[in-house]
Amino acid sequence: MNLLYDPGWMSQVEWMLIAGFIFSFLVAFGMGANDVANAYGTSVGSGVLRLWHAYVLSAILNTLGALLLGYKVTETISKDIFHIDIYNVHSQYNKTTGSYSLVASCNQSAIVNQSSDCTTYTSADYMVGELGALTGAAFWLILASVTKLPVSAAHSIVGASIGFSLVLRDASSIRWTRLISIVLSWVASPLIAGAFGSIFYVIIRFAVMHRRDPFEAALKIVPVFFWFTLAVNMFTVFYGGSKYLYFNEISWWLAFIISNAIGIVVALLIHFAFEGWIRRRALNVYEREMANTSKDALNQRWIIPYDLSGDIAKNTELDRPNNEEAKEQLREEDADEFVGNHSNACQLLIMPVKEDRKAIEVFNLLQILSASFLMFSHGSNDTANAVGPLVGMWMSYKTGLASTPSADRLDIELLILFGAIGQVIGLVMLGHRVIKTLGKEITEVTAPSGFAVELGAAFTTLIASKLGIPVSTTHCAVGAVVFVGLTRTGTLSGVSWTKFRDIIISWLVTLPVSGAVAALVADLLGHFLLGSV
Repeated sequence: MNLLYDPGWMSQVEWMLIAGFIFSFLVAFGMGANDVANAYGTSVGSGVLRLWHAYVLSAILNTLGALLLGYKVTETISKDIFHIDIYNVHSQYNKTTGSYSLVASCNQSAIVNQSSDCTTYTSADYMVGELGALTGAAFWLILASVTKLPVSAAHSIVGASIGFSLVLRDASSIRWTRLISIVLSWVASPLIAGAFGSIFYVIIRFAVMHRRDPFEAALKIVPVFFWFTLAVNMFTVFYGGSKYLYFNEISWWLAFIISNAIGIVVALLIHFAFEGWIRRRALNVYEREMANTSKDALNQRWIIPYDLSGDIAKNTELDRPNNEEAKEQLREEDADEFVGNHSNACQLLIMPVKEDRKAIEVFNLLQILSASFLMFSHGSNDTANAVGPLVGMWMSYKTGLASTPSADRLDIELLILFGAIGQVIGLVMLGHRVIKTLGKEITEVTAPSGFAVELGAAFTTLIASKLGIPVSTTHCAVGAVVFVGLTRTGTLSGVSWTKFRDIIISWLVTLPVSGAVAALVADLLGHFLLGSV
């Protein structure tokens, strides 16, 4: 099929746009099944949320993050990985023949005996390449989700974009400086998220778990964490935020004041209005868990209360402190003794944390907040990976030029919403598989450690979103899980290195697999459908 690049040439490739929507949905589906699961994996793994709770919160917060902050990363994915101008063609109208033909450029001094009607378009092979990119990313994300491996959507789509660019053009088409900065962010983001997560957990360790009464200490620090989490999240929303809500016109200092005001108001409400409710809820959950644990332990014990002479048997299980409440008391006494005998902060830092069971229950609401924070940040960053190529195809179809500015267009927001909906569907259908891997199979996750993991990962992802860098929420979440697991247990055995190895291997093969599939699809479409492009 030889294309005629006249003003209506885009109608000749409408089928590619339709295919782009289909495969963009599949990318979003695979991302929802894989990446979206990262946000609530630790919350579900620690038992704070049920699976359907995670689905509902994900649908709301992922969509909000995508609509409010997703446009910056969308532009990076659709335009900044490769030199988009290298796909330009120049079409000149000849009044003599009454037809359009391709010319080397629209420089009129180099064109003889032709009119001034010369237009630059993005060629159809760009759309072929982006369709290949969506195909490669969709293939890998869905395959990884089925095999329960938390891979990176950012890796997938960037690898696929490189693959089709190398096939349809050559290595000079890649923006290597931009690509290197993206790859470096992939390496740095799990380390940064892990560092943030460990710092947050160390704060919890010293401010709560090493106190004489961890339960009361947890109740006191909950409002502080609510303030910090909300203030950071709100600042990213208001400063340089949605252009449709005019948040982009808010100065940094006004955004700082508004975000902190929201955080302080919520913190005061938590302290004065909801502390009693949080206390009662935590105690009720704790007592219920202790009762269930004691009942299970009693049912599993084989007790012979009398010996042959009719006297109560000596040295039986009844004489040993197997009651869970007694064990809890011993743990608390050990913790008090530990705090009293070890004044050295370094010793406290490297020793395993003895988390108070009642204090853990206080962190339930905080973990839900931090997971929601991470979900919002995921929407702001990773949704662009699903719709970035589709945005480029859409702009080519609507305007003839993929590089047309798109940040202020309402139709781009609708495309982002389309990607967010696809993610929610993928999460509901397949997300439980990756949730299990991240929440239970790398390290043991409790509410305090889960809060630190999610806050560290979200903090890192939102910073990247504001800078327009497509980092991996998967990398951030896994990095934070590993670092916090090491910080919590104080030993290398606190992390399943076998599972971590499998995840690293899946990360390493993501780029070549998605790139190879994209290159193959782009090459086949280019040769058999478009001919010489």
